[in-house]
Amino acid sequence: MLIVVAIIAAIASVSFPSLTAGLAGVRLSSSSGDVASFFTSSLNRVERREQPAAIVIDPVKNRIAVFTAASGDKPASELVLPPGIVIDAQEATRYIVYPGGAFPRISLTLKNEKNARRRIRLDPVTAVPQIDRVEDSK
Repeated sequence: MLIVVAIIAAIASVSFPSLTAGLAGVRLSSSSGDVASFFTSSLNRVERREQPAAIVIDPVKNRIAVFTAASGDKPASELVLPPGIVIDAQEATRYIVYPGGAFPRISLTLKNEKNARRRIRLDPVTAVPQIDRVEDSK
């Protein structure tokens, strides 16, 4: 019985780092999809309600928020990123979106605790978000 427990412990200690890296990757992919969906729903909201809005990407609060004239100081909607996923930027960025107008060229990079990165870009012509892996240049 002691030998079986020792073998299970050895297998668990070898597989634990790859398991945590896999979970971090899944969390990053899921967050990237959430951000892409948030951008799409925000642009749909602007067009549907015919109200301009400001999309604010705030790396300090680790969130993306949409502000409209009707919402005042509180965001009309916001997406707070989960623990372990951060916005890879130094300062807040604001994009103004007008109904019937051209969409801004929004680009955002997310990073997880393993330093893996995903870039979410919004195509200004089609307003379709694209998610790309960002490779480190070493």
